Amino acid sequence: MRIKDKDLLEVVEDVFDMPTVEAIIKLMNRGIIDKIYGGVAQGKEAKVFWAVSPKGEDLAIKIFYVSTAQFIKGRYKYIEGDPRFQRIRRDTRKLIEQWCSKEYRNLVKAYEAGVRVPKPIACLSNVLVMEFISCKDQRGVPAPLIKENPPDDPEEAYWTIIEYVRRACVKAELVHADLSEYNIMNTGDELVIIDWGSAVRMDHPMAKEFLRRDIENITRFFKKLGLRDVSVDEIYNKIVEEYESQ
Repeated sequence: MRIKDKDLLEVVEDVFDMPTVEAIIKLMNRGIIDKIYGGVAQGKEAKVFWAVSPKGEDLAIKIFYVSTAQFIKGRYKYIEGDPRFQRIRRDTRKLIEQWCSKEYRNLVKAYEAGVRVPKPIACLSNVLVMEFISCKDQRGVPAPLIKENPPDDPEEAYWTIIEYVRRACVKAELVHADLSEYNIMNTGDELVIIDWGSAVRMDHPMAKEFLRRDIENITRFFKKLGLRDVSVDEIYNKIVEEYESQ
């Protein structure tokens, strides 16, 4: 596939280096990406673009910045103790590429365990390709976060998220480790948990601490919406007991 300069400019903008562009071209040549449109979300660690596959399916392209030293500094607690990072040198680009790969693998495990996450599609260098979670009947428009658009039935939504936390822990042996109202999307029909880069395996030395924090964060948010009679300790203990009894 021949990529024209104009097509490159649409992707490069002013934030991506040439290796990133080369990774995108490889994904296009592999038939994973057909067209990339404008950015739809931007954070401290990455920018997300709306794209389409050759079959016309909507994709989210998450491109991690490769020169964000502050991002890596804030992520060491999730990296140290994770055997997947033992052989990675502490240079920024290699760590960010591994972080991208880690999020992809975490998504695969969570998805296979029945957790509602964006379906992972591909990962190359610092580029992650996954399902685009859109607003109902609005292509190219990301679904809002539950912070912006709380669910109509808070109690049902809460227990849905807790079930996803349980499946991730017990079936995928993962803890999201950064779960809050800022990374759960509400499509109007379902809730989708995003941003799995920080997720750690259950053998991580801080996994249980992260698990409790995830449950506390979600419980705190839903209590503001009217949730009652919920015990964080009881939920945490049940999930840990089920995991350890396997």
